[in-house]
Amino acid sequence: MELKVAALLLISVTALLHMAAAMHPTQIVSCCTEVAKKIHPRILTNVKSFEKQHDHVCAIKAVLVHKSRRTFCLDPNNTRLQRWMEKNHNKEINARK
Repeated sequence: MELKVAALLLISVTALLHMAAAMHPTQIVSCCTEVAKKIHPRILTNVKSFEKQHDHVCAIKAVLVHKSRRTFCLDPNNTRLQRWMEKNHNKEINARK
């Protein structure tokens, strides 16, 4: 019985390693670990795109705002950010393409 469990475990680990090796590097998920509660208005200027980070994939909810050289993790409950996202919803659509 123990030999069967060990063999099954070995097969499972081998399969996981093969799947991980076959993944494209861009498929690795990068999550925000904390968010900025206060948002300076300058952060929301010249934004290239933004996307929502959901808590079913990562530990917390966040909005990732992509500027030319930096990405900011912002609190999705911030009212300034919510108003900005409503006005700029097309930047989120472009980020998904």
